[in-house]
Amino acid sequence: MIPMETKGGTSGTSRIKLTSFYSSKNEKIKFNWFSYELSMGIYDKIKKNTGNLLKRDQIGDDDLASFSIYFSKKMQDIILQKLAGKIETVYFSPEMIESYFPDISDKLEKKMLDAILKAWDELLSVCETCPVRCISEKDAYCTMFDEEYLYGDI
Repeated sequence: MIPMETKGGTSGTSRIKLTSFYSSKNEKIKFNWFSYELSMGIYDKIKKNTGNLLKRDQIGDDDLASFSIYFSKKMQDIILQKLAGKIETVYFSPEMIESYFPDISDKLEKKMLDAILKAWDELLSVCETCPVRCISEKDAYCTMFDEEYLYGDI
């Protein structure tokens, strides 16, 4: 699990629920856990790196949590394409931000994209040594979903 860095506010851990990443037991797989971790990292990095821009553009914590879930789920297809060798690199499109928040400022969009890139890089660096192997065993059952009491869903 990646460390949460949000100070003076709610972290992604308490805003983003595990149940956003599965609706049945067969969806409790390691790849969905990876997406959960990514969404928390996105939430925390954006919250930390955008300052008052979120408030100025009227984006609250719940909106940011929903966006983080949306973005990490959208990334699943791109990541799977990379794993299948269909694309060379994983990319982050500003259009994904614009489609979710069509009225945000260019400055906030750029800061959000930078924060997403930092969250991605941080997650990948943790994955290098993590024994769970969410990517190489992407379809395997993930027991961490069964420890919901640790993550605030119960």
